[in-house]
Amino acid sequence: MNLFKVALFVTFVAIAFGEDATMKKLPEALRSASRIWVAFLSKESETEGGIYRCFYRLWSFSEGTTFEFDQYFKNRTVWHKDHLYGNVDENSDGNTVFHVEKVQGTTWRRYAVEFWDADKKCGVLSYTENGAKNCELIVWENNLPQSGYPYSCEKKYDEICEDFPKHSIYEGDCLPQRDEFLKEENDLASLP
Repeated sequence: MNLFKVALFVTFVAIAFGEDATMKKLPEALRSASRIWVAFLSKESETEGGIYRCFYRLWSFSEGTTFEFDQYFKNRTVWHKDHLYGNVDENSDGNTVFHVEKVQGTTWRRYAVEFWDADKKCGVLSYTENGAKNCELIVWENNLPQSGYPYSCEKKYDEICEDFPKHSIYEGDCLPQRDEFLKEENDLASLP
């Protein structure tokens, strides 16, 4: 059997078993081994306990259309960690979306990648929660700007999310604080 026939056979097998290349992958914006920071939110991050800030996500598992990740954030001076679950799907327009669950089997938010810059590793996500649309600007850790400089995708965020408020939740002190939190977490894990 020549190479062309083998390639054609593999394609037909993939189609027969529903292996759509666009559906079976986590969007590139989320496929990072490093932390993905949320720089801006359109939703107010203030709660009765204080203001959430220093949000980042760290992906821990991805297979087929399912994935898991940890979301870290700070409320006043206390760090929190949520383990979340997800599922890649397609919406009615044929665009890739991903459902995030706090408890497996119960959708919490449905996200879509509105914009992604593969070179600058930043982008704009939108999500729906309780029927309301919100926006996030995400940036991979290695591509965070120095304090005082704009984010590479900030103009795109402003264009896409122009009708939404813009709350900054990443600050220059988030990285050192994150390292402190990880050291404390590792120290606790090593106790007998």
